[in-house]
Amino acid sequence: MTQDALTQISNKYSEYIAKLPGVLNANVVFVGTEIGEIHVLADLSRAPKQIVRDIQSLLMAQFQKEIDHRIVSVAQIDYDLIPTIIKPLPRLVIEAVTVAKRREFTEVEVTLSSNGKMYLGKKSALKDNYDLFRGIAQATLSAVAISCDLPKAYTVLEVRFLDIAGGRLAVVCVSLSSPNNAVSRFSGTAFSLEDDALAVVKATLSAINRRIGYC
Repeated sequence: MTQDALTQISNKYSEYIAKLPGVLNANVVFVGTEIGEIHVLADLSRAPKQIVRDIQSLLMAQFQKEIDHRIVSVAQIDYDLIPTIIKPLPRLVIEAVTVAKRREFTEVEVTLSSNGKMYLGKKSALKDNYDLFRGIAQATLSAVAISCDLPKAYTVLEVRFLDIAGGRLAVVCVSLSSPNNAVSRFSGTAFSLEDDALAVVKATLSAINRRIGYC
């Protein structure tokens, strides 16, 4: 196999690995015709062992390539410390959460504010509570995206409620797609004080709070 062919394979493997959750960049190094080293740069959203297992599963499923976990090295950095020209925005404040039930669907509006400016996110949802809570989280993310004046990069993965410590806890999990197509997942929580809709908004903001400046 020529060096050019190995380079193409290395780049292809690296590209696929970089798409795994939590991975920011990857470099696959060949020794002869076999993979000798895999170097990964990741954020703090997932444990290194999880990332290594994902890489093993990916290479086996996609390329029928089995590797030893010992050849994979994972370096983790705080996503918030990555240099950026985007100045983080001031903390967003929840101004209003409106749920209007129509005949066939429910209209959700979430209004956030920052430095006196209002940002309105809207989403239509089905009438069942599961879709309604997802709609509230999505409307919240829409308002955040408008406040950042950037394309929407966050996606709602799941919203659920747990009974814990004598209270009702909203748990929201979202994903963030980075420019290199890597996907990271984040979660946030908030107790519901007899207002589940407001708790979902708070939990959604909690999930992305430290990354709002990067949107």
